[in-house]
Amino acid sequence: MKVFFDMVGCRLNQAEIDLLAMKHMSVGDIVVNKSEEADCIFVNTCCVTKKAAADSRKMIRKYQRQTQATVIGMGCWPSAMLEDALEVLEADEILTNDAKFELLDYRLLDLQDIDQKPLLGERQRTRAFVKVQDGCYNQCSFCLTTIARGLPKSAQIEDILNYIKKLEDLDTKEIVLTGVQLGSWGKDLVPKQSLSGLIEVLLKNSSIPRIRLSSIEPWDIDEALISLFDEPRLCSHLHIPVQSASDNVLKAMRRPINKARLLDLFQMIQSRMPHLALSSDILLGFPGESNQDFQETMAFIRESGISGGHVFSFSPMPGTYAATMPHQVQQSVVKERNQLARNLLSDLGLIYQKNRLNTTDDVLFESKLRIDEEAYYSGLSKDMLRVFVKSERNLKNAIHRVELETINPKGQLLGKLVTA
Repeated sequence: MKVFFDMVGCRLNQAEIDLLAMKHMSVGDIVVNKSEEADCIFVNTCCVTKKAAADSRKMIRKYQRQTQATVIGMGCWPSAMLEDALEVLEADEILTNDAKFELLDYRLLDLQDIDQKPLLGERQRTRAFVKVQDGCYNQCSFCLTTIARGLPKSAQIEDILNYIKKLEDLDTKEIVLTGVQLGSWGKDLVPKQSLSGLIEVLLKNSSIPRIRLSSIEPWDIDEALISLFDEPRLCSHLHIPVQSASDNVLKAMRRPINKARLLDLFQMIQSRMPHLALSSDILLGFPGESNQDFQETMAFIRESGISGGHVFSFSPMPGTYAATMPHQVQQSVVKERNQLARNLLSDLGLIYQKNRLNTTDDVLFESKLRIDEEAYYSGLSKDMLRVFVKSERNLKNAIHRVELETINPKGQLLGKLVTA
């Protein structure tokens, strides 16, 4: 059978299609990178926002119209919005998260005979996303994750390590540890374990050149985790979703943290690891968010050391408590706040990049492109900066030391190789 994979949403969804593609290869299926060649198409969906849910539906309908393949809708959208999914899919064309979790159990995956990475078309990545857990303990009032993915389930450490060793064999230079609540890894295991303990084992027992962490909630970060960033193989970047820095809004969001603890956390990180790049997610326009609440969040962004991130406008998702809350903020106000926060993060990001000029870092190159009619390669530094280097030779999937030289008028960070 010829199978094709596509997705909407997060790095965890990317990790899942990577893993599912390898699982199909292990049983003799052929993974193709063109949808028109497939007998079966898997779409890993998302419902974190209304747009993500709509995009998931749209992608499924596109493949139903454009191909003769059987289209399987999997993941969060059909799990949380089954009635909507059944409008475009038959019941046997739906793979919910419960079924998907069992399907993607590392213990049921035989990778021994796989000698190349699956071809994933536009979803092909140089870095490998490694799912280490699923589900979330928290129940934020705006989020469908607990409904869609349930309580946390951690993969066993030996299974994670075996998968990473296979990725090493396939010439992977960087892995990104992912999960719904990454920092909760190990808390459901017997005996309990910790994310910092997992990372220590991976650093000791693998030779993968770079390990990166995906998003991690602020209440899951402690000094033991931060101290690991002295290890040069652990990439010097943390993405910490703050969402808001107003106590009023954090309480309404049911986020188990307050502004004082957030300030203490970011100050601890800056004092212990000043070289660590920090980014965040900010959610604006939450019901009842006043201008004072918004200004508190903006002040936090300025003072916390954050140098980048994503800004989202509140989207009332059916099935969440926040969708029924009073005092919804006018869309014109939300749009204005969103733009102000984006501008601030853009300014802070530019300041961070300028401070990195005339320094060097290791860059993992991912793709080739043309800038002003010349050949460049694009890659990521250890602190998650997108770097462009002019080169006629093939740099893809190679790590090179790069001097960061300038920022061009397009805002692109340009560098030059300092290693052969």
